[in-house]
Amino acid sequence: MLGIKEIKKTYNELPSNVKFFIKRATILFVCWLLLYHLILEPIGIPDNQLTQLVLWSTTKVLSLFYASAYYKDVIIYINGHSTISIVSSCNGLAVIALYWGFLLCVPTTRKRLLWYALNGFVLICVLNVLRCVGLAVMTLNNHPLTDFAHHYAFKLVIYGVIFLLWMAYSKKYRL
Repeated sequence: MLGIKEIKKTYNELPSNVKFFIKRATILFVCWLLLYHLILEPIGIPDNQLTQLVLWSTTKVLSLFYASAYYKDVIIYINGHSTISIVSSCNGLAVIALYWGFLLCVPTTRKRLLWYALNGFVLICVLNVLRCVGLAVMTLNNHPLTDFAHHYAFKLVIYGVIFLLWMAYSKKYRL
């Protein structure tokens, strides 16, 4: 196990831009946790709004394929059968916060930051809605891979896309 001296030595040997990234990421992470858990989560902002957006959007996409797709409270129904529940932990906020946090740690122009932040937000929301649509259909059909898809496959796809966005964002070019 590394001791404090080894950690300090390793940190001091890092390039200055990596140190900047680590410091900024640590500060942003602590600030986000405090802001979210002490202020936002207790009043349901933006969780409630994002959850409603995912519920509504998922139902709209499902209604293209199923005449009777609707939601009540946090449960999506297809043809009278309950399929999935979308709660605050399923609305994509944690993924969006992680994505935006990385963007804020990499120096760039405001225009480029805004472009990636907005388009990444939309893409993450669309992917999350498609994930929920897929899970609802899989649940309706009692598909044997539903649990695997929920816990692993869809997360791999979403985090893979986010990684590709981060890679594109980290390049040294401007919009």
